[in-house]
Amino acid sequence: MSLSERWKESEHATEGPVYRIRLSRPDRMNALTPALYGEIRAGVLAGLGSPDVRVIVIEGSGGVFAAGGDLKHFRDLLALPPDERMVACSESYDLPLPFQTILDCAKPVIAKIDGYCLAGGAIIAAAADVAIASDTSVFGIPEGLVGLADPYAATLLPAAIGLGRARYLMLTGEQIDAATAERWGLIHRSVAAGELDAAVAQVVAALVKLAPEAQRGYKRAAVRALPRMNPLEVMEVALVPNGLEGLAAFSDKRSPRWERSAYPL
Repeated sequence: MSLSERWKESEHATEGPVYRIRLSRPDRMNALTPALYGEIRAGVLAGLGSPDVRVIVIEGSGGVFAAGGDLKHFRDLLALPPDERMVACSESYDLPLPFQTILDCAKPVIAKIDGYCLAGGAIIAAAADVAIASDTSVFGIPEGLVGLADPYAATLLPAAIGLGRARYLMLTGEQIDAATAERWGLIHRSVAAGELDAAVAQVVAALVKLAPEAQRGYKRAAVRALPRMNPLEVMEVALVPNGLEGLAAFSDKRSPRWERSAYPL
């Protein structure tokens, strides 16, 4: 299969020194399916492998960067028999995930954000080397509202914005605006929507002035301190009664009815 045949939920193009990945599920607010995650990861690798590419840009479409994961697919996984469930979870939410690939990529990765940037979208922003957003963008980690917890958020957000602010976002599920995201360090610049293209182009121009070997050295040294993440940990939370209730409530468009939890001392 050629690369052009691989892209079903995203658009890819090489423009001079830039390899551009555009998420293309605007009817679903670019909700992140395993297929879309895999296309982002493959796109980063394609850009890495191209000798003419110096910078990789990930962007949304339809006024949305990414509104989080596609929970319908995740709920379908939980309905499988236990042995099939773990295999399917690994295939869907381990192998395709792009976060570690973005971190490990020797070339700079820019997250170009316009609109909602939630859950997995916010994690892409945290993993990227540079994140630039329109001033109307909104950020958040809402997984706890549907009974889930994401180990990637718990690992990458503290490195990007500090432990206290990361805990606030994860434990409250609240959303923050672009000005707050810039002040906290989740994004590096917030600009008017009409200036977003120019702001990204300005950063690309700065990035291509540096030696690629120097950039690779900096990235490897910086990422080395981060712990490796185990995405299967999300299943430990999703499979308890409150995890199942949260997903059911989301599907039914109602508020979840949480059970009281007892924790061992």
